Amino acid sequence: MLDGAAGPGHSGPWAVLQTGLFALLFAWVAAGCVTAVMGYVSLRRGDHHALSPEDVAGRPIAEDARTAVVMPICNEDIATVVAGLRATIESLSRAGSFDRFDVYMLSDTGDLTLRDAELAAWRGLREALAADGYDSSRIYYRWRQRRTKRKAGNVADFCRRWGRDYRYMVVLDADSVMSGDALLTMVRLMEAQPKAGIIQTAPRSCGHDSLHARLQQFSGRVTGPLFSAGLRFWQLGESHYWGHNAILRVEPFMKHCALAKLPGKGGLSGEILSHDFVEAALMRRAGYEVWLLPELDGSYEQAPPHLIDELTRDRRWCQGNLQNARLVAEPGFAGVHRAMFVTGAMSYVASPIWLAFVLLGVLPGSPATACRPRPRGPASRWRR
Repeated sequence: MLDGAAGPGHSGPWAVLQTGLFALLFAWVAAGCVTAVMGYVSLRRGDHHALSPEDVAGRPIAEDARTAVVMPICNEDIATVVAGLRATIESLSRAGSFDRFDVYMLSDTGDLTLRDAELAAWRGLREALAADGYDSSRIYYRWRQRRTKRKAGNVADFCRRWGRDYRYMVVLDADSVMSGDALLTMVRLMEAQPKAGIIQTAPRSCGHDSLHARLQQFSGRVTGPLFSAGLRFWQLGESHYWGHNAILRVEPFMKHCALAKLPGKGGLSGEILSHDFVEAALMRRAGYEVWLLPELDGSYEQAPPHLIDELTRDRRWCQGNLQNARLVAEPGFAGVHRAMFVTGAMSYVASPIWLAFVLLGVLPGSPATACRPRPRGPASRWRR
């Protein structure tokens, strides 16, 4: 279409390049649109190929199915951390089966003052829960002296020390909250699906008071269910893992999901920042499934309250997704996870590609500027 619009004699390299960029960008936009449409269809009609919380409702949990709820933290607002943990623990206690769970605060905090505050808050949490009649003996605090590999290293250190004591592990962020019913449902699904390595929930944003955060919360509430259901429709057992509000099968995670540094120098080498996508790909390569569970209620998180915080996080995501693009050709990865690496990089590469596409249309000598349309109708008889 673009090639023909440029007119005869303008089908050279410029037109080919512009047409190629247009095709790539159109496919990128169309993929998002189709995913949302299929998400709508899936929500309306259901998806009998996917995991469903209703399939395991009321299923008993084996006594030896112990689960660790871990929250890696690093220089966080300790009041937010403790409030989220307390809400999660109280909900889990009311739902029953808390005796099969242990809760860990895994600290990487380097500031001594903050570390003392964390320790005091942990002690206060245990005392407050005990005073209210809850079992607080299963709540632990660990400070890591050698901070390596960031959050992934924090979780890996926990697995090396205590992972063999647990069949499952629920990973939370510092601002995560999960209901007891949601946690029990996730464990029941893992028990019912022995080949499930990771089950990822779709957390909802909550607890915001700034305009920016509330707009993000509204956007996620409106579009999130559609896109999550659409992703689940395409990916099935080869889905995303977002690093939090998810349950993992500990043994294969320890055996197959260790992360090495990317070779080379510069920003796209070294420690893998978006480690969760890579861990999902490694889990699937080992023969275990990774599922997204968008319809599970009771999974919450907080988004960055201000634009500066949003940009800081987005910069880290940008670097991590561009790093992951280096792993597209890694042997043994499923095609869906290779596509995830590509689409993750496209989330940030698409903007400069759009700029290049526009510039190709306005630069001197390009097909668009070289095109001189021939007048038709009465205008064709006009003479200067």
